[in-house]
Amino acid sequence: MIFNCKVKKIEASDSHVYKVFIKPDKCFDFKAGQYVIVYLNGKNLPFSIANCPTCNELLELHVGGSVKDSAIKAISHFINALIYQKEFTIDAPHGEAWLREESQSPLLLIAGGTGLSYINSILSCCISRQLSQPIYLYWGVNNSDLLYADQQLKTLATQYRNINYIPVVENFNNGWQGKIGSVIDAVIEDFSDLSDFDIYVCGPFGMSRSAKDILISQKNANIGKMYSDAFSYT
Repeated sequence: MIFNCKVKKIEASDSHVYKVFIKPDKCFDFKAGQYVIVYLNGKNLPFSIANCPTCNELLELHVGGSVKDSAIKAISHFINALIYQKEFTIDAPHGEAWLREESQSPLLLIAGGTGLSYINSILSCCISRQLSQPIYLYWGVNNSDLLYADQQLKTLATQYRNINYIPVVENFNNGWQGKIGSVIDAVIEDFSDLSDFDIYVCGPFGMSRSAKDILISQKNANIGKMYSDAFSYT
C-alpha cells in the first residue's frame, strides 16, 4: 500500500549512522522484520523497519554506516525532506522474513552493519511478546566504531537473561577485546549444531547468502527455519 510520509526527526550517531523517524499519513500493520520502499528524489530505497510493530505511529529507519555514495545520498535526501518538510511516499509493508512468533525454538539473530535495523525490530518484538526462549544476537561490523547500538544491546542482555549479545568486528582497533573476524565465522565457532534454531539474517547481500550456505552445510541449520529476504534472490 502507498502512504504519504514526512520526516519527523533524525538522530545521528558517532558512527555516521542516522536513525530516521518518518510518519505515515495513516498507521498500518506490519510484522517484525518487514521493510518499506521509500520513494524519495526519484529513487526507490528499501529500508528495514527498525521498531516493534506495536509502535507504528512513527517508523524508524537506519541509514548510513558506509561511505558508499548511495548511503550518503540517502541521508542527504532525508535531511532535505526534514528541513523543508517535504512529503514523500512509501510502499509498505514488504518482506516474508518476519518473526514467527508462534515458534518456541531458540533464536539466532545475525546482523551485518545496518542490517541491525531488521534484527532490532525482531528483538523488540520478542521482548514485547515476552518470548522466553534463548535468543542469540550476533552483530558484525567492519570496526568497533560502527557499533552504534552497542550500549543499548548490552543493557538489554543485562536486563533479560534469555538474551545473549555478541558483537564481532572484522578489523581490530581501539583496544577491542571481543570477537574478531567475520560474523559468520563467529557463529560457526560458537555453535556445534543449529538444527533446532530459528535463524534470522540481514546485512550485505553476500554475507546473507553465505550464511545460508555455510550454516546449512557445516552446522545442520534447517532451511525451513532460516529467514532472510536475501534468500529470495538467486
